[in-house]
Amino acid sequence: GMDEYSRELSRILREILAAGSKRDRDKLLELAKDLEKLAAGDGNPDQNTG
Repeated sequence: GMDEYSRELSRILREILAAGSKRDRDKLLELAKDLEKLAAGDGNPDQNTG
């Protein structure tokens, strides 16, 4: 549900801030993918990927 989405979003954003301050580019890319997955799973069937 929305709570789970919000929690996951908060976690990813916190990790992005931490990785950004450490200049951890690999981690940032990994988190960006997580963010994309989260956004894609947000119930937007009108978004065609591919």
